[in-house]
Amino acid sequence: MKNELTRRELLRSTTVAVGALSALPRVPAAAEEPERSITCFYQFGRHALEALGPVLPNGPGHLHIFSHSHPGMLPRPETAKAVQARGSSFKYALAFDLHKYKGWTMAPDDQLKEWARKFREQALDPRGPADYFAFNEMPTTGAATPNMRAQAAKLVRYLHSVDGGPKLPGVFYFTERNLNPMNWQGEADDFWAALDETCDLVVGEHYHSYDFAMGKTVPQLTAHLFALPPWLKESGKAAQLSIASRKYAVLHSTYYGPQVTGWAGLLTDKHDPAAVEKYFEHVIAATRESQYGKRRIASGPLVAKEQDNARLLPVLARVLEKDAKRQG
Repeated sequence: MKNELTRRELLRSTTVAVGALSALPRVPAAAEEPERSITCFYQFGRHALEALGPVLPNGPGHLHIFSHSHPGMLPRPETAKAVQARGSSFKYALAFDLHKYKGWTMAPDDQLKEWARKFREQALDPRGPADYFAFNEMPTTGAATPNMRAQAAKLVRYLHSVDGGPKLPGVFYFTERNLNPMNWQGEADDFWAALDETCDLVVGEHYHSYDFAMGKTVPQLTAHLFALPPWLKESGKAAQLSIASRKYAVLHSTYYGPQVTGWAGLLTDKHDPAAVEKYFEHVIAATRESQYGKRRIASGPLVAKEQDNARLLPVLARVLEKDAKRQG
């Protein structure tokens, strides 16, 4: 006699088994980890850390990256330690300044690797290693120049982990012309893949003046600031989607000085602290209005020639503290 169940017996045993399983206590699905809140700053000093450190939230849901371009190519352990001493959410990014590397757009791989090795020695100095490299910055012609993008892709990969060394994550800065989708020419998939592989943050610089920013409504400014992420998302490609949804941040000018410069921002003889606060509230509102800016924002400079930090930093700290409380 064959050892097999009849169709009716099989159905009965299956029903019993299912019933037994349904009686077991249900284990709730693991809650999806909330997206961390990220702030990023370019160019800072001791006074900026003292002003902003106490108001920026510290903990696993927050990341605050302080990046800086130093003169020369020496290690900066004191700067790294000063940032990191503020708490686990505070990270230091040493800038890899492209202007220091003449001929980088045509340099062979061996030269790119050597530059990356030297920079990594500087950044990973054991007396006080950096947490990030900051790629400063994609030139204005990057979007229109495939060869420049290919060289930049190689550089970020080498800076991240040349010769299989310890991985150093990156922050990648774009100058503003690169943020207009109309300026992009040629294939760029490997470039975006390189950024996604190596960088935790991709920053679009918007060094706008007070008049430019305040001359637009919040929706108008939001549309201007976030032209790039929807275009990346529309590609449907994994790296572009990842950058748009998880890594893209817009940078606003925090320059406050006596004359018009490339930083744009505000002028001390025209804008009192009340106007400064109104400006910061406006650009933050425009950032948070976008799905791509709800949890990420950048600003700079926090130190610059003739900058009036004595009046700037208290206002910026107050606005950032209010924004952090709204973010939760």
